[in-house]
Amino acid sequence: MSRIGCAAREGACARRGHRLGAATATRTRAGDRAERLSVTRRLPLGVVAAITPWNYPVGQMSFKLGPALLAGDTMVLKPSAFTPLANLRLGEVRRDPLPAGVVNVVAGSRVLGSWVTAHPGFDKISFTGSTQTGRKVMTSAAQRLTRVTLGLGGNDAAIVLPDVDVKEVAPQLFWAAFANGGQICLATKRLYVHEDVYDDLARELVRLAERARVGDPSEGEVDLGPVSNQRQYETVVSLLRDWRDHGYRFLAGGLPEDGDGGWFVAPTPVGNPP
Repeated sequence: MSRIGCAAREGACARRGHRLGAATATRTRAGDRAERLSVTRRLPLGVVAAITPWNYPVGQMSFKLGPALLAGDTMVLKPSAFTPLANLRLGEVRRDPLPAGVVNVVAGSRVLGSWVTAHPGFDKISFTGSTQTGRKVMTSAAQRLTRVTLGLGGNDAAIVLPDVDVKEVAPQLFWAAFANGGQICLATKRLYVHEDVYDDLARELVRLAERARVGDPSEGEVDLGPVSNQRQYETVVSLLRDWRDHGYRFLAGGLPEDGDGGWFVAPTPVGNPP
């Protein structure tokens, strides 16, 4: 039996062997007839497959694990191949206080995710990641009509009106875009700024970008660390090259210099892209 099959079976056995969360029922009288009764029952689904990305490995696991346990479900977690260690450690920590099989962590390469979503032993799939991969997850889940929840990437915008205090709002906008190196699905990616405050806001964003300390967090105080992995770093650099080649105006930052070492990219606001 594969690792996925073993983990799914462990979760199912744990679900049958332990009442993790009691089912609830709500009774309400329907209409004005005493003999008519409506009953809503809330029952655990069973075994949940959770697939998490690399940008917030601990947080993403917690977002999925807590609600599942509260609902009385068991879980098989497949973390990103780029950040498996934190999730494996959390699985180890939870091993003693929880019944065997309630939480299972299975780490491996990217192909492992497709094995998880195609496996018949899951009652629900919860996926957080890219839109491209989310389409594949939904397609796979549809083959068995497995319940699925997708948390995918966005193209989030912020709108700046002319009555704002520019100095107050600029840091909020800057960190909404660049916190965690911009590696957040809901990070601000577009700014629509009223022309009355555009120049002032642009100057403030440039000042913040130039003051932001980018480097290895283990070597001193920094504001922004590296991009998480080489593939993502190459994606970011390719976007910067494309913007440069199309004549976009970098207000600050830009392409990293060759030989800088590490996957470091300076925060780079772009002025008036088409």
